[in-house]
Amino acid sequence: MRFLLASLVFSLLVSTTYAQSDQQLVDRFDRFVSKENYKGALIAAESIVERYPDSATWQFNLGSMHARLGDHDAALSALGEAADLGYTGIRSFEQSEDLDSLREHGRFGEIIEQVRRNAQQRLDGFIREARNHKPETHVPSSVDESPALILALHGTGMRGKDMIESLAETADELGMILIAPDALRPSGKGFSWTYRDESEWMVQDQINKAVDEHGIDPERVYLVGFSQGANIALIMGRTHPGLFAGVIPICGHYEPQVADADERANIPPYYLMTGARDPWKKTYINAKRDFKYSGIPVEVRMLSGKGHELPQGKQGLREMIKAIRWCESQSESNGSQDD
Repeated sequence: MRFLLASLVFSLLVSTTYAQSDQQLVDRFDRFVSKENYKGALIAAESIVERYPDSATWQFNLGSMHARLGDHDAALSALGEAADLGYTGIRSFEQSEDLDSLREHGRFGEIIEQVRRNAQQRLDGFIREARNHKPETHVPSSVDESPALILALHGTGMRGKDMIESLAETADELGMILIAPDALRPSGKGFSWTYRDESEWMVQDQINKAVDEHGIDPERVYLVGFSQGANIALIMGRTHPGLFAGVIPICGHYEPQVADADERANIPPYYLMTGARDPWKKTYINAKRDFKYSGIPVEVRMLSGKGHELPQGKQGLREMIKAIRWCESQSESNGSQDD
């Protein structure tokens, strides 16, 4: 996810003069990282930073690749520059495996504290705006006294209403409250989940509000995400154990280096859904392997003939009901074992 977000941030900086060659460099960087060719990724990052030395995001990516290659002095220099430029991606500093070789270095501690201050200032501003946000909400005509919640996260450039349109029938069939907030960071015609701490705050705040306003059962919260929203869902199920009864990331991009939770026993079941033609589908195979190794209940559903898209129509309704029912069955099974 981090590198997809880096591409997004970088696109805002690109001038029309360099648009094509800049995008080629970004694509090269992403491709080399995905293949763990960190030397190639470093060269691409150096070229980008040479053009845009004031990009905090690319100074961070440059430092990450130096760290991967064991050049700690160069890594700390680039990361320090990122912090000085106002880099606020604190979760990347805290959780990225790229930086593990630096964590015992005193200078790294100073840098991460500066990033933490940067991030807190940004997060405070986001929270002030988010407190006034009224998310798209769908309440079925018939629900239980203490209904379950489907909390849906849209993809980049989308809005909460897009998720409502896709999932309202599912909510009606299952008698569940459906809530789909906007990410609030403008992107195209919609919004983007640009920072993980903001998305984490939004998700937890929406759950708390749903308890207060709709009387939802906090033990039956199902987190659904599409594309970038799926990436958030993939992370939050692991870093916030016990918060969800099930996680359904649709067409996401799994990255194992985004920190795992310590309390694996509380990690919810994952139903990973993607199109058979989705370019990131192979990462779900890796996710299934990693989750099974860790004892996390997991199922992968490849939709034949589909690409990077939300399941729609009658097929989409069937697939979503199947996904949530599977998560319910896993939670019930775990509950019986605990008894």
